[in-house]
Amino acid sequence: MRCGFTIKEFALRRLYIPLVWELLFVISTIILPMQAFHLFFVFYLGLLIYFYYFHKQFSFRKFARNLSRIKRFWIPVILTFAGLMLANDIKNRLIQPYFATVRDGTVSIITRNDILPTFFYALMMIVMKPVAEELFFRKAIISFGSKKRVFVLTLVSLILCAVTRAHGVLGIAEWILMAIPVTIAYVATRNIYISVMAHVAFEFYDNIYSIVYAVGRIMNR
Repeated sequence: MRCGFTIKEFALRRLYIPLVWELLFVISTIILPMQAFHLFFVFYLGLLIYFYYFHKQFSFRKFARNLSRIKRFWIPVILTFAGLMLANDIKNRLIQPYFATVRDGTVSIITRNDILPTFFYALMMIVMKPVAEELFFRKAIISFGSKKRVFVLTLVSLILCAVTRAHGVLGIAEWILMAIPVTIAYVATRNIYISVMAHVAFEFYDNIYSIVYAVGRIMNR
């Protein structure tokens, strides 16, 4: 597959709008790192509005229909969740200790120590982030056809997803690793609701303890 064809296809599928949106977001996080929380929130909100209302990439009816399918939905979700846990362990226990002195360039999301910002942080990390990333980086970018086509678009999706979270080489590699399980799930099943559910479940697991702890600390101060 030629690169020109890929660019033409992106234009035909109106992906230039979210791609420009991502470019503006990445530039903004470089220029205004202390405003990362607000930038991430607006970035994910923009993607959700675009892909839900204009691209019609998500249907609550189809999502609800999937919830009753044990073999075709819940088993792949569990396997994908396990893959995310494994990738997270590799990142935290192998990669980060080995490169402890190397700055990974991950964008830090800082919020005010108050109830309302903590609520919006939880909403963003557990719901908005995983859903927006799956609709854009998986469903919108990865289209199916030849194996070469799928391979190239999968690489593009992994890189585009990673650069939203990190600006350094190590950080980009870490976030590519974290995106591999949900990417494999989508490519293997072609069911975006599987990767969405697994991603939401993992973000809940990964963030809920720190969120509850932060709320408890705020309430007791």
